[in-house]
Amino acid sequence: MSNEMDTKAPIVIAHRGFSSEYPENTVTSFEAAVSAGFNYIELDIHLTADSVIVVMHDETVNRTTNGEGNIRDLYLEEIKSLDAGSWFDSNSPSEQVPTLKEILVKFENRVHIFVEIKSEEEDLLIELRSLLETMGWIPDSNYDKSQEALPVPGISIISFMQDQLLLSAKVFPELAHGLLTIETSEELIEWCVSKGMVGIFPYVAYVDRSFVSSAHNSGLYVGAWGFENPEQLSRSLALGLDGVTVDWPVEAGVIIGKEISLDE
Repeated sequence: MSNEMDTKAPIVIAHRGFSSEYPENTVTSFEAAVSAGFNYIELDIHLTADSVIVVMHDETVNRTTNGEGNIRDLYLEEIKSLDAGSWFDSNSPSEQVPTLKEILVKFENRVHIFVEIKSEEEDLLIELRSLLETMGWIPDSNYDKSQEALPVPGISIISFMQDQLLLSAKVFPELAHGLLTIETSEELIEWCVSKGMVGIFPYVAYVDRSFVSSAHNSGLYVGAWGFENPEQLSRSLALGLDGVTVDWPVEAGVIIGKEISLDE
């Protein structure tokens, strides 16, 4: 298993959509990535004051909208009145902050979503469970959640927060879970294995071939994030990563394609 995982080309995960060219975590950004042929996307979720799951990275709306305030203190109607597009570029059209439900409807049967849990609230997981069940995104009991299986459509849960991941694994025993981390260590690999995680997602600057091989030998999927430019991605292909999370999926696809063709 580990040799195959070490040699297979990594999948490209569109980080908050096609976020180098479009406002992050918007329908436009996700549509641009999917339309370009990239059906693995990553997004972040929070709860509003009226317990609706919205897609946004930060805890506040300040950076990516024309409003201010904590998402948890704002009602959906208030958040929907904000412009989530023009902050990115003066030429960007106005965008609404999407709800997760809107993303699930828009991209039904088209994507595998890596959902990053950004909050320690148990209510977020409960609401997420209810939404995914209602929308038909919870797989049946025969679902293969191993590192080789990233079905489209599908959902994986990722987070930096270990306690929230463990709680999520109880709420969603059917889904694959992965630990986001900055540094790399054998202790983190051991934690993931002992807690039933399927993957580990370290910051690429701290990843080396030895760590990837060790994680693979332990049966873990390894996806890296934090790529600053395409050149860094090109250099990282020798590491044997299973996935790369980038803001520029088209450039990443070209790089991976070129590397594969040269190897062949």
